[in-house]
Amino acid sequence: MDTPLGQARSSGSEEPLIGREQEIGRLQRVITGRTHAGPWLLEIAGEPGIGKTRLLAEWSGLAERAGLTVLSGRVPGADRRRPFALFRRPVVRALELPGAAASLAPEDRAFLLRHFAEEEADARPEADGDGTAVGPRSTDGERARLRRCIAVLLWTAAGDRRRLTLCLDDLQWADDASVELLGHLLRRPRPRTPLILVCSVRPGQRPTALTASLADPDDAYRVERFRLGPLPRGAAAELLTREPTVERQRLLYEAGGGNPFYLQALAQSPGAFTPPDGTSPWGLSDEAVMAAGSALARELDPLDAVELDVLRAAAVLGEDFDPTHLAELTGRDAPSITRALDRLIAADLIRTDLTQGRNCSLRHPVLRAIVYQAAPHGWRRAAHARADRVLRESGAGPAQRAPHVARSAEAGDRDAVRLLTEAAEDMREANPAAAASWLSTALSLIREDGDGLRARLMPPLARSLGAIGHLRESRELLRRIPRPADAPTTRSDTELVAFHAMLERHLGNYGRAESMLTAELALLSEDSVDSVDADELSAPLRLELATVSLLRRTFPRSQELAADVLRHATASESRHLRMAATVRLAHSSAFAGDVPALLHRGREASALVDSTSDAELTPHLDTVSQLGWAEALAERHHDALRHTARGIRLAQDSGQLFVLPYLRLAHAYASVSVGRLADALRSAAGAEEDAHWMKRPALHGFALALHAWATSLRDGPDVAAPTAERAVQEVGAGGRLWAVTAGVLAGVRLDQERPAECLELVRSAMDHDRHPGTAQSIKPIWYALGARAAAALGDREEAAEWARRASLDADLLGLPGQRGHAALARVHSAPDPVGTLEEAVSGFRAGGLVLMECQARLLLARELASRGPRDATRPHVLEQAEEHANRAKSLAEASGARHLYRQAVDLQRRLGARRSRPAREASEPLPDMSAREREIARMVSLGMSNNDIARALVVSPKTVEAHLTRIFRKAGVRSRVALVAALSHAGPEHVA
Repeated sequence: MDTPLGQARSSGSEEPLIGREQEIGRLQRVITGRTHAGPWLLEIAGEPGIGKTRLLAEWSGLAERAGLTVLSGRVPGADRRRPFALFRRPVVRALELPGAAASLAPEDRAFLLRHFAEEEADARPEADGDGTAVGPRSTDGERARLRRCIAVLLWTAAGDRRRLTLCLDDLQWADDASVELLGHLLRRPRPRTPLILVCSVRPGQRPTALTASLADPDDAYRVERFRLGPLPRGAAAELLTREPTVERQRLLYEAGGGNPFYLQALAQSPGAFTPPDGTSPWGLSDEAVMAAGSALARELDPLDAVELDVLRAAAVLGEDFDPTHLAELTGRDAPSITRALDRLIAADLIRTDLTQGRNCSLRHPVLRAIVYQAAPHGWRRAAHARADRVLRESGAGPAQRAPHVARSAEAGDRDAVRLLTEAAEDMREANPAAAASWLSTALSLIREDGDGLRARLMPPLARSLGAIGHLRESRELLRRIPRPADAPTTRSDTELVAFHAMLERHLGNYGRAESMLTAELALLSEDSVDSVDADELSAPLRLELATVSLLRRTFPRSQELAADVLRHATASESRHLRMAATVRLAHSSAFAGDVPALLHRGREASALVDSTSDAELTPHLDTVSQLGWAEALAERHHDALRHTARGIRLAQDSGQLFVLPYLRLAHAYASVSVGRLADALRSAAGAEEDAHWMKRPALHGFALALHAWATSLRDGPDVAAPTAERAVQEVGAGGRLWAVTAGVLAGVRLDQERPAECLELVRSAMDHDRHPGTAQSIKPIWYALGARAAAALGDREEAAEWARRASLDADLLGLPGQRGHAALARVHSAPDPVGTLEEAVSGFRAGGLVLMECQARLLLARELASRGPRDATRPHVLEQAEEHANRAKSLAEASGARHLYRQAVDLQRRLGARRSRPAREASEPLPDMSAREREIARMVSLGMSNNDIARALVVSPKTVEAHLTRIFRKAGVRSRVALVAALSHAGPEHVA
């Protein structure tokens, strides 16, 4: 339902209209740029809730502010059967306009007043014997007279030296007499009368006569048609600013289909999304559905019993249903079904696309959910049973029947249990949420369990629950699974124990996971199995124990376990075991700081993953996550981005939600490193949402830390600080992720010029006894922060100690980016700060750390600018500073780092102001330039970037760069700042 027309922005009761800037621009041009002196027709069309009424209100506000007289009409629910109800308010208002009523004969004016002026009493409907509302009844002659009188009144009101607009909302509800009158106005205009007729309508629900009138008005009309579609994602995000994460905004956008009403209704529901359970595409909660339900009552209330049954049956069948099944579900005869379906299609409640076959669908998923949940429970249960029977008779498979069986089976129905189990097995990898839902239902149906069926269903249910992120529920289920003491150990047994340990690991219980795995390996060694079988059985246990050992910082044990599995995988030619073991060796090497092994194993693992198909890789996404982190820590950021992006896609496609936050966090980390801030913020926001509903506060805190890191580079430390502070609080001082999270806040504090707090955080982060989680390969980052903070506090001794540790670790690692951080740590104690900063720039550039290179260039430019006398008689030093500032600005601009970009621009201006140049005579011309070169030079002097110039001239940025190279050469300068200075001395006539 659209917003009531009375809530126009002109009244001050509306927020600015979002996402309709193009339409508003067109409306403004109708008012301000009209060259057409005659009547106008503006048609605003779109589905329910899309914003037609809101745009009509926007028009009313624009028109009133421009001095137009606005008459507004719409059909209240009680007046749908009252003749001319749509025009009641416009007529009453028009009769009050000076001079308008004088155009009518006294008897006609009295006739109109008699019909409309008493509407306040008449609008309160009385009831006849059957309870339906009644109003004034008109004969055909009276209707014709009313139509003529109203038309004369409106045309006179519009032509009496006033500009008038008639706004008619929700035309699809208009009574027949109103439709006839509108057709009369459109077919018989006064050609030179400036009436602006603005109508909103739902295309799928308007009657034939209305469609014909709007489609073919008289030629005297100038026509503008507005077809409103879904809001763009960016506009929807503005509408959902109160939502905590970008990921939740994405979910709401998809659920609402970009429809602003559905978006707001869902967003206002506290439980608008529940963790996916396979029963609904977006897991819409009852609160979310009912929040939108009242708005659809006007469409659903008029349905008769057959139409309501058909609509409910459609909701039961699903979003894409075969209409031939409706008769079986409703128990109605085919002719009745056909008539009802036609009426529902005409009302735009059900839609059909003949190009896509014979299937139909409800207009919107939220509509389907509302209709479904409003149906009586018993009716739904019986309908699902009938739907299952229809599908069974048509040869449908278990996965197609399972949604209906799950909602209709009786307790003790072993056939239903069997079908749900088969369906869950079919969908285990493709849709674990559905598998978990069906297996849970199957367990609830079991009454007598003499054959151990319940115990057999619990492991697959636990796996499916774990896959969709219900880690605690999965773990509790695994603890209840009985294990016969005398049964031989199978591969399924060890895989299940390894899975259980993985759950404990993800929940942060490393000690418990290690104990489980160690105990199972001990039991396995006692079994009488040969060594080959033992290696095969123990492989899942050793792989998981290798990961747990890494997290407990027992790196030699982690590498030994992974190497054992790798030897077995090579001998047995097991590709997935070889891939998993190699990744764990790389990951462990990253944490241990063994960079040669990290790079070697990382390349090997990358090749294995790249040569594995999506179908083969999907069950091993935890391995992909670990590879992404290993590559990011090895400064192979683009490989990390490629692999984590693939992992995210596969996890989303297969519903493996438990691994999504880890993949997204690695993707966010690598994205910040290479300067892709928008991607980093998007991935971090997704990880925040994942961790939030999985109830993982430490993981949520880590996601917030990465979000804060990207935000500090984009918007500055003051904007990022609250998020970084919250991250530290959520991770907790004893958590494994404390060091990284505290390090992010330390960097923010240093940029806020609060070095004492920065130094305190760095000391805490490097306290290995309390916080053993930092990877050895990135410790120079924290050491550099400590050195810079200590230097800012004037503690040269501590700064030197941090710098020493940074250089020692960086030399051992051999990673260029970490050497860049070590160089930054030494700047304040270096005899040659310029050379040290140049070393930092070189290291960051070689390591692909784009925004660290940007920051180092800014520091280097400032250091160069500080050299020499204050009259800057050493222009070559300033030009070097300008070159670094220019490059920093380009890097920041390409990365979307607005904060760093502003710093670079400010530095450029200060450098330009300090430069001393031989004075030119104002009339002295610059060397010859082409017209295009002069144009580009002028744009540079206005402060436009290369991208700005390229857009203005409709050329590529590369073309602009080529022109600037020639311009610099002709002007004898080496930077944009120097060019601007040269142009200012040359005088405006030389750049015009």
